Amino acid sequence: MKTLSFNWQLLGLCALLAACGSGSMAEPVAEAETALMGTEAQTASLGGGTATEVHPGMAGSPHVKVDWVVNGGDISITYGRPFLKGRVVGESVEPSTDKFWRLGADEATTLVTSKDMMFGDSHVPSGEYTLWTMHMNDEFHLIINTQTGQWGTQYDPAHDLAHVAMNVEELSSPT
Repeated sequence: MKTLSFNWQLLGLCALLAACGSGSMAEPVAEAETALMGTEAQTASLGGGTATEVHPGMAGSPHVKVDWVVNGGDISITYGRPFLKGRVVGESVEPSTDKFWRLGADEATTLVTSKDMMFGDSHVPSGEYTLWTMHMNDEFHLIINTQTGQWGTQYDPAHDLAHVAMNVEELSSPT
């Protein structure tokens, strides 16, 4: 069995950038998704991948799928682009300390891979997964979960495949 081998933090970063639109990719994400919000499905370049509109989102959060090819394997992340809509994290939006958070808005964010992957020391077989994050023991973890098709608030830890500690940096302003 051939396993994709690459920097798991890079894919984790791509997942987080795609889902949250943060970091140095914030402007390209906003530009790409503005272009994707037209009446026809369009494509744009996003973080080295191709972004395609999935649907506009019932609550105002556009839903996008980003596809990458890494070492001959197809990887896609489908997510709802969240917006603060005037809310403030820590006031009208709960901070993420010791709670799971969905990556994105509305439906759970999904990862699909055509080949096996390694995230740190965690083996992830080819297939479809949902992605979550959680602040645990003074670390932020990317959670890869085998349950799919659920709303983004229906996280079940019994289906966790992997928890991968991430390096986190604070941005100078929310994105």
